[in-house]
Amino acid sequence: MRIIFPFLYGLHQLYHSAMTAMVLSTLDSNLEILCISCNHEHTELLKEIKSHYPKSTTKIIELKQPFRYKYLNYKKKKYPSVNAMVKIGKPYFQTADFIVTTSHGTKRMFSKFGITSPKFIYQYHGSGGRKYSFDPELSAYDLILLAGNYTKKRLLEQKIISDDKIKIVGYPKFDYPINNSAIKNNLFKKKLPIVLYSPHWEPDLTSYKMFSSKILEYFSQHKEFNFIFSPHLLVSHWKNRFGYNIDFKEFLSENIVIDFGSKYSTNGTYLSISDIYIGDVSSMVYEFIALKPRPCIFFNAHNIDWRNNPDYHFWRFGTVFNIFSEFENNFITAINDGGKITYQEENIKNYIDINSEKSSKRAAKEIINFCLSD
Repeated sequence: MRIIFPFLYGLHQLYHSAMTAMVLSTLDSNLEILCISCNHEHTELLKEIKSHYPKSTTKIIELKQPFRYKYLNYKKKKYPSVNAMVKIGKPYFQTADFIVTTSHGTKRMFSKFGITSPKFIYQYHGSGGRKYSFDPELSAYDLILLAGNYTKKRLLEQKIISDDKIKIVGYPKFDYPINNSAIKNNLFKKKLPIVLYSPHWEPDLTSYKMFSSKILEYFSQHKEFNFIFSPHLLVSHWKNRFGYNIDFKEFLSENIVIDFGSKYSTNGTYLSISDIYIGDVSSMVYEFIALKPRPCIFFNAHNIDWRNNPDYHFWRFGTVFNIFSEFENNFITAINDGGKITYQEENIKNYIDINSEKSSKRAAKEIINFCLSD
């Protein structure tokens, strides 16, 4: 029985299923587990993750690079075209019995290339709170692995998929080992509270264009904080398409780190070491709070009427600012609001279900149960 994990998207998705792929082969030696990598960076990371599982027999295969990406890539994209990689990887994908993916569009895209025989399993890359997480396209999947009850409840209420096709497995990304103390010491010279700003990439939702320069200017003047400016990896990937400026070198200083896509920005490191989270619509906030309840701030860059909108429930975890002057005048008050921390502590388990068993092992067990019962 062959199970394939296609790693054809950004590194931000890889961490949500890579540990599961490594665990699977340790639980059932009759399974053949393949990780299909879209470029060298993904391959090296998969190898590093596998090194933490010495009994794993999972295979890592790096696909040939498309000519346009390997030799041209004048847009400096983080990874090659997914379409091109599906076409190149088709000889592998069409041999799969099951495919485990972290992207909504995988089944549709594979079907376009005639890859229709495998069963498709979807692993959420996040906990699922926005409208995006309840895409009707998910109804095409044979099994869905998700983080917590909130997402399951909404999937069922919206009749997207039946209860028997949903399994709650927690958050496999949390199984990736991070050395917090060493990283903190390397990033900043002074031991000060660390603020993380992590805006989303989608132009109709992000606060990136409106607030990036302003927030960098603010923390360049408030050196009582260390500041990590780390937008979603796709801000850099799609900078030409959406006209995103990513040149902020003038703000680099002793208390400011700017990162557009390193492993620290995608593997949970910054979320783990930061004391305060600033964002907009990214589901990373659930991860931040699940690791440890801490102050959160959200920029409502598009003046959304959010209070009764279920897609913005997570903004209740912190303070929402519509304009930057509100942030400047109320930042200190907002980060000292103990009521928000209490709310986080009382509600986060509904979004990310963590127990004594590692989430990647929970996910692997559900995959095996599904494969063997099929």
